[in-house]
Amino acid sequence: MPKDKSKNKSEVVGVDYSDEMKRLNRVAGQLEGVRKMLDERRSLGEILAQCKAVHSALRSIENRILKSHLENVLDEVAKLEKKKSREQKVAEIEELFKQAS
Repeated sequence: MPKDKSKNKSEVVGVDYSDEMKRLNRVAGQLEGVRKMLDERRSLGEILAQCKAVHSALRSIENRILKSHLENVLDEVAKLEKKKSREQKVAEIEELFKQAS
């Protein structure tokens, strides 16, 4: 039976993630580079520098995705008239930031 996906109702509709997809492809290439460096028995310093670059790139992508989502949700919240609905959206945002930390 499929998992209930309604737990996290924060879906982003109409957000263009094409730039993030390009960045993820670049990270995939960097990871392949790390694998190759390990196979070639490159120096630890070079390998760790590349790993650090991968971590940094992933953090950047994560931040960009969170920012896009936040902007989208804030637009939605501004349109909501009921205080309870706004509070629910704010709670969703808080949960996303907890997950990202």
